[in-house]
Amino acid sequence: MKQLTANDPETRSHDLVAENIARLKALFPELVTEGPDGAAVNMDVLKQLVGDKTVTDCDEKYGLNWHGKRRARQLALTPSTGTLRPCPEDSVDWDTTQNLMIEGDNLEVLKLLQKSYAGKIKLIYIDPPYNTGKDFVYPDDFKDNIRNYLELTGQVEGGRKISSNTEASGRFHTDWLNMMYPRLKIARQLLSPTGVIAVHIDEHELEALVIVLRDLFGEENELGVTIWDKRNPKGDSRGIAYQHESLVLFARDAEELFARSPVRRAKRNAERMLNAASRFVTECGSIAEARAAYRSWVKSQSTLSGGESMYDKLSETGRVYRLVSMAWPNKKRAPADYFVPLKHPITGKDCPIPERGWRNPPATMKKLLEDGLIEFGPDEIMQPQRIYFLDENMYENVPSIVPFGGSDDELLKELSVPFEQPKPVDFSVQVISWCSSKDEIVMDFFAGSGTTGHAVMAQNAADGGNRRYILVQLPEPLDPENKDQKVAAEFCDKLGKPRTIAELTKERLRRAAKKIKEENPLFAGDLGFRVFKLDSSNIRAWEPDRDNLDQTLFDHVEHLKEGRTEQDILYELLLKLGLDLCVPIETRTIAGKAVHSIGGGVLLACLATRITREEVEPLAQGIVAWHQALAPAGDTTCVFRDSAFADDVAKTNLAAILEQHGIANVRSL
Repeated sequence: MKQLTANDPETRSHDLVAENIARLKALFPELVTEGPDGAAVNMDVLKQLVGDKTVTDCDEKYGLNWHGKRRARQLALTPSTGTLRPCPEDSVDWDTTQNLMIEGDNLEVLKLLQKSYAGKIKLIYIDPPYNTGKDFVYPDDFKDNIRNYLELTGQVEGGRKISSNTEASGRFHTDWLNMMYPRLKIARQLLSPTGVIAVHIDEHELEALVIVLRDLFGEENELGVTIWDKRNPKGDSRGIAYQHESLVLFARDAEELFARSPVRRAKRNAERMLNAASRFVTECGSIAEARAAYRSWVKSQSTLSGGESMYDKLSETGRVYRLVSMAWPNKKRAPADYFVPLKHPITGKDCPIPERGWRNPPATMKKLLEDGLIEFGPDEIMQPQRIYFLDENMYENVPSIVPFGGSDDELLKELSVPFEQPKPVDFSVQVISWCSSKDEIVMDFFAGSGTTGHAVMAQNAADGGNRRYILVQLPEPLDPENKDQKVAAEFCDKLGKPRTIAELTKERLRRAAKKIKEENPLFAGDLGFRVFKLDSSNIRAWEPDRDNLDQTLFDHVEHLKEGRTEQDILYELLLKLGLDLCVPIETRTIAGKAVHSIGGGVLLACLATRITREEVEPLAQGIVAWHQALAPAGDTTCVFRDSAFADDVAKTNLAAILEQHGIANVRSL
């Protein structure tokens, strides 16, 4: 028997306010919006609906607004107080890999990566929560998001319960937008000048996502929306049974992208078509027979796209080509000099000029003629056309509809990794190939099962690339009592790992790398990853006890937190100085102290816990000698532990010796 409490609806009277709002919404849907405490009535709209002339349009503007947008913007601008702690024991090929797998709240991680990776990411490829009422929504804490993160993930006592974003909250869209906005705003800064962001989304938030991205990136940088046909209509739909999802693409700078590395995909059948043409040229007795055989073969191929099937001709040397009109493409007529006639090479007579002129000016037309890239008809009656060779046009625009299966459940079963509805690796490989070249960085800060990392490795194996990946995944706890999480939690138990989604991500990457190596034994590319975990800074914040200032001063003699390793501190230095987290680190013993050289000498760090006056001279001279041998490009920063110095004299002398030999930037922690 259920025991009723004061919170149960059965013990309360009817909610008259809610009923009134429901009646208003039924009459005027545009009247009810989302407010700070749930559903709210827009009084300005109400006044307009009843003909009140006092309403002005001074606050109206095109765009998307919601309660909390200003705070979400400010949240993106608030610096992080955290750091990333290295975990070599969880990593694969720590010493050599250039890939990163980071456990943590992606908002904080994105902030921490700003100095090291701003302007360096070619593709940000994410699959965020779809806001279906079942997915986790990150409740950010404006004042202390690190503390909030540690509580949410159960790393400190008194952790908060992680809950879903349900429509009953009255803030369904608002909560999702407040979660996404600051992350997308920060992510934009990480993209390179030719960078692209590609975001998976379904029908629930497609419109809102596009408007938010226009707000953050500019409408001129919108590349479009590709429909991913999953070929599996939703069975629980109340209206249209959606069988597709969307992939929204925006550029950091569309003009820069178009000029240098436009989004495009390889023609799927191009290699097969070139091979078929080569075979016919070899086997047939003449080029005429080869042309006929090749054209017949093209007509018989049902898998060729419309654009590919146009390449149905062979040149005298056996090259595959197609013909394209050279008419001026715009509605208005071309300039006067675009009407110079072309003479037929045999009859010597003028060929017909397109009604609105040629596509190209006379100089370009002359160059095309000289290069043999214009084909004439048997006489001057037919209008000449431009020749495009297939081997020079192996790529095409990405279409607005991409037919592809739903998820990679079978693949993850093969890898024995339990994860619901993972993105298909093959589809992710396509997106990565559209938007990145062989030596660029791909980031996914909603890593999930690790599909993006898997796809980067697979694409590298396919084209010999050296792409790097940076994945970020919240270590969201898995509850073995929850039927939907039970198998995944038990899987983590078998691994002897914490019950979190991040552990599934890492294990999937390990097993995917092994599978790729087995399938591509000659591939010698990077199949490892470095693991880092978000935590509070290694440097203690100044927190004075005003009732006992003497003790506070004594407690803060050591500025570094107890229990943090030299490696922890080194990598926080890398983040603060804007160095790559995979930069080479060399360690030498100088005067009995471990000294680390990072990035070829850009940063030198000695984090010994004790440096006496007697040790200063040999330590400084040894560092100077090593620095001169390294000869780094640019200024060098040299860092020491402040509490290590026996006294101020030792500290001053060490800095003076280093400065005398060209190391002017000496710091202590």
